[in-house]
Amino acid sequence: MAERKIEGFDHKAFAKNLAGQAGQVVPADIGADDKKFVVDIVYKFCILSGDALVKDETINLNSAQASLITQFIGEWSFHKSIDLIRSKIDPSLREGILQRVAFTVFEIAKQAVLKKMPQEQIIPLVEHHVNVCFKQALDDLKKKGVLDDKAEQAALSQSNIDAMAQTQAQEEAIGADMSDTKILKLASLALLIRNFPDAKIKSILSKFNKPEREVLLQYLAMQDLETKIDTKITQRCLNEMKQALPEPQNMSMERIQRRICKIVKNSDKEEISNIIKDERPQIKEFVLLGSNSDANIPLKVANVICKYLEEKTL
Repeated sequence: MAERKIEGFDHKAFAKNLAGQAGQVVPADIGADDKKFVVDIVYKFCILSGDALVKDETINLNSAQASLITQFIGEWSFHKSIDLIRSKIDPSLREGILQRVAFTVFEIAKQAVLKKMPQEQIIPLVEHHVNVCFKQALDDLKKKGVLDDKAEQAALSQSNIDAMAQTQAQEEAIGADMSDTKILKLASLALLIRNFPDAKIKSILSKFNKPEREVLLQYLAMQDLETKIDTKITQRCLNEMKQALPEPQNMSMERIQRRICKIVKNSDKEEISNIIKDERPQIKEFVLLGSNSDANIPLKVANVICKYLEEKTL
């Protein structure tokens, strides 16, 4: 007999996708073995959920509804597995607890979807029943003598879903509070580093928090960035950033100029011109005229330019 289909709902591919997403957001404090457990359990329960929905001839769901129910399974399997790991519940007990949670989510979400409840009402309903079920599963283990009060309270005190929501709210708040001055500085920095080697850009991006990194990436992706920022503002912003940085030891403008002159002297002129063809006039003048240049380039920026030329002419 052919397997029943829900048009547009490939539960195996969907489960794989959810498990992959789970693997990308497992918190950094979770070890490799436990991370594998989380990803595997999300995949396993999503497969079971999707399989049950596909085979149930008593209900008539569309792909969006089936996907929503399965997504609830994946999300709560993920969050409660993290809670169990962080509270150091014995690994042999974890899957049994999570199985009860997944079954509860499946039944509550399925009935809510069939009643055509809006998603904003289903979310808190599912969460309430998850918390009740999770506590009951822990209580049952305590009654059997395989869990003590301390372990139960440790598990109940964890809430990865709240922790993730708080982190997201903080990141959004940082982004919302980002001043115009900071945004201008990030745009100026993007203008400076956009022609750097990918590895160098990646290294620089890693120094920033997520909201700042996203702003930098947006500016780096702009093809006409130089037309959107006044060069005087760019220079001022770069000077301010330079002043906030500690002055590197054993570095002077004379030494940098000597290094640049050596690079220019030992390189093909056309090659140098191609390297700096998209740079600002001050930088072109600084590179090509060396000590004869009147360009006012901050020492820190000059050093970055020098290193960039050295990398490109290797």
